[in-house]
Amino acid sequence: MAKGLPQIGDKFKGAVQKTDQEQKITDLQAEVERLRASQSPELETEIAKLREQLQTQTGEIAIDTGLIDPNPNQPRQTITQESIQAKARLLKKHGQITPVILVAQDNGRYMLLDGQLRWSGAKLLGWKTIRALIVPQPEDLDQSSLLTFLGFEDLNPLDKAEAIFKEITKSTGLEFDEVTTSLATVLKRLERNNQVKELTKLLTASSEEQEQGLEVLGVTGEEQAFFLVFLEFGLNPASVKSNLLPMLSLPEDLKKAIRHQELKGAHALALATLSSKTLKISEQEAAIERIKATEQVLKENLTVPETRDLIKGIKAKYLTSEQSESKEVKVIIQKISSGLSEITLANASREQLQSLQEILSQKLNEIGKLMG
Repeated sequence: MAKGLPQIGDKFKGAVQKTDQEQKITDLQAEVERLRASQSPELETEIAKLREQLQTQTGEIAIDTGLIDPNPNQPRQTITQESIQAKARLLKKHGQITPVILVAQDNGRYMLLDGQLRWSGAKLLGWKTIRALIVPQPEDLDQSSLLTFLGFEDLNPLDKAEAIFKEITKSTGLEFDEVTTSLATVLKRLERNNQVKELTKLLTASSEEQEQGLEVLGVTGEEQAFFLVFLEFGLNPASVKSNLLPMLSLPEDLKKAIRHQELKGAHALALATLSSKTLKISEQEAAIERIKATEQVLKENLTVPETRDLIKGIKAKYLTSEQSESKEVKVIIQKISSGLSEITLANASREQLQSLQEILSQKLNEIGKLMG
């Protein structure tokens, strides 16, 4: 082989992504043609290697769909058959516009970093191969997966909340309850000091500025650690507390509706107010009411305000307006409790005690009737 040829492959060894400089692709193509023009048979093997690298540079590699495995820890835990069928219809009509992103495994297989719906839709259509981009194994696969998914509008808030707090507890070593308690405490203090806007400004700051900004706000130590994770993901901690954290405490029937019936997060939070505590009924009865209301919301495609009106009507069946306390009765109670002391009763005659007993008995009967 001609002198210097081994360096040609080394020149492009690290190229695996489509976003690597297009100039490298042009240079590689030119190198292939130059070697071909020399007409040396010893160069054929090197040319084949270079062509393979050229294909890798473009990221348009066809991978057997049967060699791909899903990421078991991916944030998207909700994948319905309906969503796969919808993606399959789009693939059939428009073709595969965006390649999936894969991580090569030691056993010759690949793991999905991004594109599970596209891969599932392709398999449903019977595609043997799918276009893919192969990337190196990320140092933190869970965090890389989460960063990939956070920008997707169709990632439901329950999956999003679970993935975010899983990453928070893993990266900080704190328990879930510790994170939520500290989050609420810090935000309450910032609200009291009118500093919430300063926290929001840190979303667009650099990592160094975020750390310095949190220190100015008095957020240090363990609290700063998980606040920095929120900011790294582009999440406003106040919004996380208001919109994502409540997702994790939803009843199981509502979580199931989000995962399998595509119930929206805002609707689920509204329906969650139909609790046993609010309606003053058993947990089982409350669940029945929620499930019926959820089915109506989904069937009639109700808006959030319409859902709240529905919930208001359900609550009205169980709750009665509290009657205001009677000031007169309050005075009577005070007089009876303070006036009927043992000393006072001891000085009364038998006839007086008997009359008092009859009056009290009569009033007790009247009270019993009023109470049903």
